[in-house]
Amino acid sequence: MDNLFGFIKERFSAMPQWVQVSTYMSFVVLFIYLLTAPRFLDMRLVSNDYGDEFPIGGAQIEVETAGRVLTLLTDTKGRFSVPISTNSPLSSYLFILTPDPASGKIKEVQVPVTNSYLSRSKIIYNKKNNSYKIVPNGMMKSTQSLVAALNLISPVYAEEGQPVNKDIETEILKALETITKISFNKIPRNVSLHDLALDNIDLSYINDRLNKKYNIDSLTLFLNSAITVEDLITIANNEYSKNNPLQAVKLTLKQAQLSAEKNLADIPEQVMKEYKRGKLLRKSKKSELAIQLLEKTVAQQPQFYFAWLNLALAYEDVGNKAKAEAAFLSAIELEKAQKINDATVYNAYGMYLFKLNRYKEAAQQFNREKQLKAIDTDL
Repeated sequence: MDNLFGFIKERFSAMPQWVQVSTYMSFVVLFIYLLTAPRFLDMRLVSNDYGDEFPIGGAQIEVETAGRVLTLLTDTKGRFSVPISTNSPLSSYLFILTPDPASGKIKEVQVPVTNSYLSRSKIIYNKKNNSYKIVPNGMMKSTQSLVAALNLISPVYAEEGQPVNKDIETEILKALETITKISFNKIPRNVSLHDLALDNIDLSYINDRLNKKYNIDSLTLFLNSAITVEDLITIANNEYSKNNPLQAVKLTLKQAQLSAEKNLADIPEQVMKEYKRGKLLRKSKKSELAIQLLEKTVAQQPQFYFAWLNLALAYEDVGNKAKAEAAFLSAIELEKAQKINDATVYNAYGMYLFKLNRYKEAAQQFNREKQLKAIDTDL
């Protein structure tokens, strides 16, 4: 071994300087590549058969790597990962794609290993014509976050005063209408999924609609347990109730109003006058003056929820982001502690985060707003 290293050193020294430098740089580049090269090719399988994209869960993927064939299943978000073979780190993989194992329909998909440097590139599969396209993840990531947040801004209830569980049922039936072309109010609840010819792509589509509107992920139960349309409705409602413990509490509007009235009744008259003047100034776009009065109000009455909320909005108007966020968080903490059941603060804070491009955090606030509205409409 010593003789070998001695020989290499001697030959290296005999090379021209430019060859030495280029050889050295080549080894450095190779070393950095080996350290930073991804170990897995991460992908997502989605469909656009019914308009908006949705993940396909439970799909089967077969791929040959390192001399053996792997069989993978996508999760409920359509994700799967393939280990990259060191034998061919810059080649491509041939996926044998079976979007719906029950139908047996397959598609060959060629994916370059270079996609492993991206975060979850998408395979968009269209079952109508059994075709696909690959969309590398890049700028689309922030666009998708933006759309996801926008989807949560608007109320999702089909009818005023309608219970959430009825909305979930309607959402499932309208998804079935899109799939089967049968009017949603004519679909029997006891009809079997088999008679409707639903496959796992269809169930993934239904689950995705529920996930976007109600934060429900029931695909595994849909695939393994649902036999009829009624089963889909029951499973989805159970998942919603389990994930939204606020539904068990159900503060009534009257209780919420009494709580808010008590909050105001405890405020001294002079403080209340300053608060109302500060609120009026804020609404008149005189936010600097409003801040002076509202800061004085919360200093005298730190438990005054409505003053904190208006102060947060005033800070936002003048562009003081740090103080605005702190005031929003104080208002939210008081809203929870005093059980005011006010969705307004979550909408306001969500919009504030949305404007700062903090879409994921904004979506959480809009979800909370929806939960409180659900309580109000389910009384």
